[in-house]
Amino acid sequence: MDERSECEIGAFFEAIAGWRAAYKVARLHVLGARTADTLELVSARIVLDVGNDTVVKAAVRAGRFEAHQILLNQQETDVQSLVRALASADGFHMVGLGRLKLPSTDQVGIFVAPPTLLHPEGLSAGNRLAVLSIGGGHIAALVSQPAADWLLKAADAPYDSLQELAMDYGLGTLRGDRALLEVVARTAIEVLAESSVVGTLASVGIFMASSLDRAKAKLGFRVLHQGRVVMRGVIQGADLTWTKRDLAVLGVGNFEVPAGAVVQCIASYAGEAHHVQWRADPAMFLNPRGAILAMIDPSGSQIRAYLQPELPVKGKAANDFEAAIAWVLWAMGFSAASFGTHPKTRDAFDVIATTPRGDFLVVECTLGLLRAEGKLSRLAARTAKVRDSLASSNMKHLRVLPVIVTAMTAEQVAADAGSAADLGVLVITSADLDEVQNELVRFPDADMFFERGLRTVQDRQSARKAQNGGNQQADSQRAAS
Repeated sequence: MDERSECEIGAFFEAIAGWRAAYKVARLHVLGARTADTLELVSARIVLDVGNDTVVKAAVRAGRFEAHQILLNQQETDVQSLVRALASADGFHMVGLGRLKLPSTDQVGIFVAPPTLLHPEGLSAGNRLAVLSIGGGHIAALVSQPAADWLLKAADAPYDSLQELAMDYGLGTLRGDRALLEVVARTAIEVLAESSVVGTLASVGIFMASSLDRAKAKLGFRVLHQGRVVMRGVIQGADLTWTKRDLAVLGVGNFEVPAGAVVQCIASYAGEAHHVQWRADPAMFLNPRGAILAMIDPSGSQIRAYLQPELPVKGKAANDFEAAIAWVLWAMGFSAASFGTHPKTRDAFDVIATTPRGDFLVVECTLGLLRAEGKLSRLAARTAKVRDSLASSNMKHLRVLPVIVTAMTAEQVAADAGSAADLGVLVITSADLDEVQNELVRFPDADMFFERGLRTVQDRQSARKAQNGGNQQADSQRAAS
């Protein structure tokens, strides 16, 4: 392994060293093709987790293809050393499986990308998610399609495709034509799920592994009332009331807030923020638009049903989904207009929305994949037309953000995420829609949501360029050598 790759691996593990003790569970997920004693990896992922879930799936074998989930004994196997071995041309020998290695050639070798310590998928859910990505060589020789998918159909435990097998074994969507190894460090400290605001009392807390130092934990908070921050503060770990729960500890604190306030809770450890959540008294609305929406749908069950349709999708589910998106945007403070549900206007936009400052969202809605039916390309074209129209009206200063909203999960649409990032499109998935619904109790601030969405797009574009640039550089170096 070269010095640069060693440096990137070291940087990842150094970044999570402060809370490394929280990761009691380490699982290796692999999907590969067997050649004698060697399993060449198509996709692999090492997940570092704070939970106590040690359940793994039984192995699947279909012809050359194998999928495994292996619970790593961290007393016997050092995870950082395992990553180094897998990032080398020789790979790693594992008892019972033989040699695990990423495919590589002199022309296309193994490349360790700079770690993403605040991954966009984690940020969109309000948590710290660190990811190290290691690319291998091309997998075309390992995965011949459609033969690979049809081989899996004939397995004793049939799968429709290699993609379905990868998803089922916790590897996410296969993307690109190169092998990929990821190391994922999940959020180590969280805002306590039972945190609440009732009347004028905020009762909030932290959930973390018992192996961590309580003195290094703290709970920060921002209190918003009528759209303004009226209080900022922190409860240090030493001032929280701690109790045990299984392998975890809970630290709880209380403070007074104005009636109807919304509290942003920030769980931190070792000087780093790990998890951000909002809490408000469900009996009191600071969002007048949310209150009106609650008149129509008091329990929120109808909107949830529209935003999370049952599969397979039937009837007017697509129209219901678009309508619900427009309602939610309105409740968030946008001025929203829905065109996609009417046959005479659906070729113009699905939904278009503006902020109080005048910036625009151009929204494409889909129940499925992002590139299905050319939706991403159509969204890019519609966004360009809006920008041209504004420019011709001497309003070029107004910003336009293309948004595609899907009812699928981030993992299900991961294969299309790169294309969306390249086009500067904000991707909203089912988990993001859940977060948005939770925030509807807040005073509506469409300008803030627009700025947050714009930063997310910029972060994803930067991460995409860094990874692509690194891969191209590595390929060039290999070719030159």
